[in-house]
Amino acid sequence: MDKVIKNPLLGQKKIGDLSNLYVYKFKIGKTQWLLGYSLNEGKKIITWEAIGQHENYYRDLKRK
Repeated sequence: MDKVIKNPLLGQKKIGDLSNLYVYKFKIGKTQWLLGYSLNEGKKIITWEAIGQHENYYRDLKRK
């Protein structure tokens, strides 16, 4: 989270249904994790949306 706070554009901007979302990928050990967040650049506000492993991550986000 510290890396994203320092550089909010670090994550990959999604398209389509999740176009308001950025996803930053990182590893803990051998496991890849995804941190999803939205960004209000005008107000400089980051809203943490979800964190999880890749399996079903995007599907679960679309259901929210």
